[in-house]
This record gives sequence, structure tokens and C-alpha cells, in this order.
Amino acid sequence: MVSRPPRIAVFGGNIRKLARDLAGLPNLELFGSTGQTGQGELRRMLASLRAGALQQVCLVIRWAGHGEIDAIRRLCRALGVTCHCFHSFGAVRRWLKGDSASLPP
Repeated sequence: MVSRPPRIAVFGGNIRKLARDLAGLPNLELFGSTGQTGQGELRRMLASLRAGALQQVCLVIRWAGHGEIDAIRRLCRALGVTCHCFHSFGAVRRWLKGDSASLPP
């Protein structure tokens, strides 16, 4: 059996900006916030979490609504999935590249 690398979800903001800012980083799945992309992205992310397809979640809270953040964090907690909150795409990028100092306390 071949093991797959862990999938990390990044949620928040405009999906085109996410793709541009996080280009070249492996094993990411990008989800835009509902204010930018509609409810479909939130539903798609929650379904991916329930299916076990995501091992970690990065929330860009500056670009996501309170209801979205609460729903994602509750489901992550229930499923035992690690959920990190960031204030910017740059902080997510730095953390994904290995800068543990950019991880919020």
C-alpha cells in the first residue's frame, strides 16, 4: 500500500489569490471563503473533512466569516483534525515552508 502525503486545507479569501500566493507548495487543497466564492467552498471543505481527506486545516481568519470559522473549528475538533488560525496568507506560506515562529500561540 502506498501512503499519501498529508493533505492540508487552506480556507479563506479569494481562491485565485490563494492559488497565486501559495503556488508551488505541495499537498494543499484551497477553499475560498463564502463571501468571495459562495457557500459551495465551505460545503466542499466540510465534506472533505468528513471524508478524512484532510489532515490539517489552516484558517485565514482575516478573510473568513465568524460562522465559517466556528463551523470548521467545531468539525475539526470533533474529528481530531489539527486546525491553525492565521491572520494573513503570508503567515500561512511562512508556516508551510517551515517557519514555526509564524504559528500563532
